[in-house]
Amino acid sequence: MTGSVEREVKFGGPPGFEMPELSGVLPGVSAVPLPRLDLDATYYDTADLRLVRSGVSLRRRTGDGPPTWTLKLPAGASTTVLQRREFDIESDSLEVPELFIGLVAGWARLEPLVAVIDILSRRERLALIDGAGVDLAEVDDDRVTVVEGGVTAATFREIELELTDSGTDELLDAVSARLLAVGAGAPDPMSKVARALGPRALAPSVFEGPVPRRDASIAEVMSAGLRSAVSDIVVNDHVIRLDDDPMGLHRARWALRRIRADLKTFTRHFDDAYLDHLRTEMRWLSEEFGTLRRADVLVESVERAIASARDNDVAAVQGLIDRARRERQRAHASVIEVLGSTRYVALLDALVAITRPTALFSGTSAAAVEVIPSAMMRVWKRVRAAVRDLSDEPSESEIRQVRGQIIRIRSATELAVPVFGAAASDFAALTAQAQHDLGRHLDALACERWLRSRVVSLEGLEPFVAGQLVAAQSVVSDQALRAWLDSWRACSNRSAVAWFRS
Repeated sequence: MTGSVEREVKFGGPPGFEMPELSGVLPGVSAVPLPRLDLDATYYDTADLRLVRSGVSLRRRTGDGPPTWTLKLPAGASTTVLQRREFDIESDSLEVPELFIGLVAGWARLEPLVAVIDILSRRERLALIDGAGVDLAEVDDDRVTVVEGGVTAATFREIELELTDSGTDELLDAVSARLLAVGAGAPDPMSKVARALGPRALAPSVFEGPVPRRDASIAEVMSAGLRSAVSDIVVNDHVIRLDDDPMGLHRARWALRRIRADLKTFTRHFDDAYLDHLRTEMRWLSEEFGTLRRADVLVESVERAIASARDNDVAAVQGLIDRARRERQRAHASVIEVLGSTRYVALLDALVAITRPTALFSGTSAAAVEVIPSAMMRVWKRVRAAVRDLSDEPSESEIRQVRGQIIRIRSATELAVPVFGAAASDFAALTAQAQHDLGRHLDALACERWLRSRVVSLEGLEPFVAGQLVAAQSVVSDQALRAWLDSWRACSNRSAVAWFRS
């Protein structure tokens, strides 16, 4: 299921508002009336509205064809144009589809989904078409009745302008200007269900909070960093499930690494059984994510070989790609099983719980500007020692040790940015490059190892082609290691580290 991206602008419909003539709003555009609809939508959420507070909506609606369940997920930054990824399932069932339960699990976690409000809409519609009859947009005039407990709780009027895939920003701007000129309310990205639910729906989600000031405590800085990281896991949960963007897994995996690294760096003196359990659970999830990520990288590496393969080698390369893709499918199926487990959802709940400033630091905690430099120095010494201990031809385990320490220093640096500003931001970029270079080296080694292990079972040209690819990966790993030497020198520059060494 891929869904579609909804692009719409919502306007208030004040008393006395009349829809203007929209034919000719742009050359060649005509407005065509469509049949009126009487829509009845029941929205589902957790009791504390975790979905709508995160910009997610889930409803079952009748009145426009078969009964349809619709899930809308945020698909862009919050602006006057509301962009959401929309999924539809036609069903007579009153039970939330299992697929949708999974896609919102990151937000709902252990809380059940229940009906929270009914919204009735009498919808007058106009289609905007071009000279060839292609649909460009639809303009809806909704008179809305909000029903709670069988009683009318509120009424309002809303004008919606939704672009089709053929609609342009120019059309959106022109129609918006004409609606505003005749008295429509200012564009408002608030969803219909959020408006209907009122103040409860506007309360900040658990992932929202203040950006730490320069004089913030370490508890405040840690809380902000943890909120950001846990949010990255949650918002990429459905991306991993849908399997249509490998970067979703990459972002979630990096967020998990940040949490593990920062807990290790800034709570090292904690002797807490709860944190120990949390670390164990995060290690489990990280290993599951890692297996899939390595499979993704392997497929990408082998696919790149097609571009350099000779014509008579393409079939052999394709055979290797097919093998890599099958292994990747198995790895994704394993991760989907993990995401559907109670263990995973319980871990998400536990991670959300530690985002509160008081969760890790009771009472008054020290100023971050005092704590961060000393913590950074401890990790920095370990990084330098690990680099210093590298042999002339470092083993994979040695490289992993160095990279693990670089991950810790990078994560701590990113946490420090609100307090230390540009100096920390610049150093974070340097450590990110060093981490990336070592990652490329390790990825090439993994691909080389995979190819070597498959050679004995290959036939025809495949063993020869695999041998060529092994040699190519050896070159890539060497290049990445040489690049790391440069990026490490940049990290080690005195001016780069002065902000936490002074």
